[in-house]
Amino acid sequence: MATIRKRNGKFQVQIRIKGFQSTARTFKTKSEAIIWSKAAETDKYRNTEAINPSSCDEYTVGDLLERYFIEILSKRNWYKRECSILRRFQRSEIYKIKISDLCEGDIARYRDHRLRTVKPATVVRELSIGSHCLTIAQSEWGVRLATNSFKSVRKPKVRNSRERRISQEEWDRIIEADSQRGSRAMIHIIELAIETAMRKSELLNAKWIDINFSQSTLHIPKTKNEYPRTIPLTPKAIGIIRSIERKDSNSTIISVNYYTLNSWWVALLKSAGIRNLRWHDLRHEGISRHFEHGLSVPEVAMISGHRDYQMLRRYTHIKPENVAAKLALIFNKS
Repeated sequence: MATIRKRNGKFQVQIRIKGFQSTARTFKTKSEAIIWSKAAETDKYRNTEAINPSSCDEYTVGDLLERYFIEILSKRNWYKRECSILRRFQRSEIYKIKISDLCEGDIARYRDHRLRTVKPATVVRELSIGSHCLTIAQSEWGVRLATNSFKSVRKPKVRNSRERRISQEEWDRIIEADSQRGSRAMIHIIELAIETAMRKSELLNAKWIDINFSQSTLHIPKTKNEYPRTIPLTPKAIGIIRSIERKDSNSTIISVNYYTLNSWWVALLKSAGIRNLRWHDLRHEGISRHFEHGLSVPEVAMISGHRDYQMLRRYTHIKPENVAAKLALIFNKS
């Protein structure tokens, strides 16, 4: 039986099944805990040996996805989005199809159905999860498939690049609106996000112990691409950090949780009368400013954490007027 209880703001699942060793895991949300507990209670997945190829007809796509969640996704640092993808699959017809019956036509129908309600990028992520699941099943679980149907089907084209920059007029409105928020003021968090070009999760997980004030650097041990990095801090970033009250070395620099920051951001934009500005656009803004300050591509990549310079181009939107001002300065000197 699975027991779910809330401890220290998180949900702990403990499973006791007669004849098996007790196991437990902790999740941030109750829905994630429920999904994991239901899958983990299934006896056939308590056995770590490979699936018997002769009995593959007994297994459905959902069976493989649940095992994939337990053994692969739930162990990742950033698994919340993937968890929502699993729930999406659970509500689809493809979840019930037997492995031996799965074909490209099934995946194509799923793709086309999803494209009616979500963006192509979302569908591509979902198909990627399915594809990796079947790849693991083939290479590690002994599942014999003629082809990986998720990998074979045509993917929709993704055009989700943004060129959103913050204008000076918008920035003034943000500052004005934030000054009226009292204890919920967050301009220092916004400015730090821009100065460091960090992802939201990286910013909120940064701890005092990770800062080296003598070298003006911040170490980020957990990142989206799972490659730790150490970034240089601008003088303004150092000033912002020093202005924040420090509790202890192991505490986070920003003492606001993910969901609270989201609600504050939405409320601030509404108060400032600003539309179509996402938190992630602050990362775009920071990267673009670093280029405008004259940093090279490798130097900016060190800050942003991009390992693919082509991907870094999507985050770079330098303002033409800033380039014009720089050119004028150069030619006036000559």
